[in-house]
Amino acid sequence: MFSNRRAVLLRGLACVTVLVAGCAALRPGNNGAKSMAAHVVSISNEYKNINTDLSGERLAAGGIIGGSTFRALLRDRSIDVLLGTGYADVDRDEWVGMIEEDGTLQIAVSFGHAATVLGCAVGDTLYIAPSNR
Repeated sequence: MFSNRRAVLLRGLACVTVLVAGCAALRPGNNGAKSMAAHVVSISNEYKNINTDLSGERLAAGGIIGGSTFRALLRDRSIDVLLGTGYADVDRDEWVGMIEEDGTLQIAVSFGHAATVLGCAVGDTLYIAPSNR
């Protein structure tokens, strides 16, 4: 009887492992590049820019450098973002990412309200990966 319980437990563990691996495959960047978690730590009051804890160093290590485009995923919403130095790097209503003075990523919409458009709040996690664009 004990061996039957053990067998059931091992099969259950195997199923959980497959499910977790399968869910990870749904995250962006599984075309060879790994996605990076960017936790939303604050949202600016006036323009609703999204401030994250993802460092510029970690972005660069993941292949995302100034002038390149990356994809950000929140729940079922995906956006392409240019890693630039300011709002002038993109056209009106386009997404731009900037490395702030503290070295972390901020995501904004030129002449827009990023957190409102994306529907995110403090505590959410964005998944960041190099874009195919």
